[in-house]
Amino acid sequence: MKTKKERIFYYDLLRAFAIIAVIICHLDHFFGPLTTPAQIIAQMTFHDIGDIGVPIFLMISGALLLNREYPSLSDFLKRRFSRIVYPFIFWIILILGQLYLHGYNSKFIWNVFIGEPSITWYFWTLIGIYLFIPVINSFVKEYGLKGVEYFLAIWFITMILNTFHSYPLWSFFDLNMFAGFIGYPLLGYWLANKKFNLSDKKVCIIGLLILLISLAIFVYCGYSKLDFLSPRYLNITNIFMGIGMFVFIMYLDRLNAFKKIKDNFIGKAIISLSVCSYGMYFSHVIVVKELSYHNPGSNLLFPLMFVLIVFLSWLLPYILSKIPYVKTISGV
Repeated sequence: MKTKKERIFYYDLLRAFAIIAVIICHLDHFFGPLTTPAQIIAQMTFHDIGDIGVPIFLMISGALLLNREYPSLSDFLKRRFSRIVYPFIFWIILILGQLYLHGYNSKFIWNVFIGEPSITWYFWTLIGIYLFIPVINSFVKEYGLKGVEYFLAIWFITMILNTFHSYPLWSFFDLNMFAGFIGYPLLGYWLANKKFNLSDKKVCIIGLLILLISLAIFVYCGYSKLDFLSPRYLNITNIFMGIGMFVFIMYLDRLNAFKKIKDNFIGKAIISLSVCSYGMYFSHVIVVKELSYHNPGSNLLFPLMFVLIVFLSWLLPYILSKIPYVKTISGV
């Protein structure tokens, strides 16, 4: 008899935060006019918090998928791809249909499909990562944390070079296998399994400090127009923001900071956001586009618009998941 898999609350909390963060990245145009430096910095801080979302998603994937026993390669690929491909097909039809109805040309619609001006780039990135997961899973099982640390050391070097636009150092010094998004799943696995020689409270505080300092640097670089922030997500500041958030939430959970909310309405809402997160990743594109035609452009009303967009982005996949035969393609 199959037992129900127990949920890990801090993963749910991280995933819920990550999907809200992704939505944050696409709400800049809902702000009103920014007329003072304080308003500009506040808006940039809000937006830059959103850049933590994608790293967190990928780090959770690594923490959950690596160092696992899978019945076969085909079984792993079938399970992973069915969970992301069918919802993608369903939602992309709705997204492209919406654009067609609003009069967008075929070239723009095609570019949305392949992820050029659109969040669908993440789907194609995820495909590449899932194709490589069985390879690095075997590597992690063989070499353990020491092997992961070897990979991450080289990955960090390439990310530092990326940050300062110095990669590659020489055209034939090829570190491309270390220079992409694949480092985030390995980083998530390492953080979830590494035992630090510090108390949980100290590690939690260090995580918070890493998050706040890296976020402040990120905002400062953006405000000062310093060109240290590209490529997006593959720069050292983004990495440390992801590390800080992941460690902070994970160790808060180990300190039982969430004990009181796990079984009440807040905890259930967090789990629901987590469960619906993949569907929300696509549904928010539709919600944001529709509400952009009714945009009040007011800083005063922005919090209301933000809450409304998050709620509707959750509601769409949640309702669809309750319809027979639709749940498997709803992203829930």
